[in-house]
Amino acid sequence: MTRLAHLLGSAQAAAQWTNTRVHQLVVRALLDPNTALDLVEQGIAEDDPVILAEPGQVWTRRTEADPQLPAVLYLTHRLGPEHLVVEDGGTTGTGVIPLALLYAYELDYWKRS
Repeated sequence: MTRLAHLLGSAQAAAQWTNTRVHQLVVRALLDPNTALDLVEQGIAEDDPVILAEPGQVWTRRTEADPQLPAVLYLTHRLGPEHLVVEDGGTTGTGVIPLALLYAYELDYWKRS
């Protein structure tokens, strides 16, 4: 089972999410379907938050990342294409972060509704 399938609970769920994400890129970014599929597959393989980040996910700080960053972030919702609202479970509570900050983290858990 792939990492995405493990996070989503099944290979079927991973395939369905992948197809949906590809479709979003085709419609919103006007990408060719093959190009969109390549980007999504590469993003999945590299744990790329630009492709993967969605509300309901828990991201854990990478060991090589700045230890001053919160250890865990829970994504509650998107605030535009480049910002996320997160809860860190610590003293800072809820806040807005740039999407790029998630490169210091890895996707650890994905609660799907």
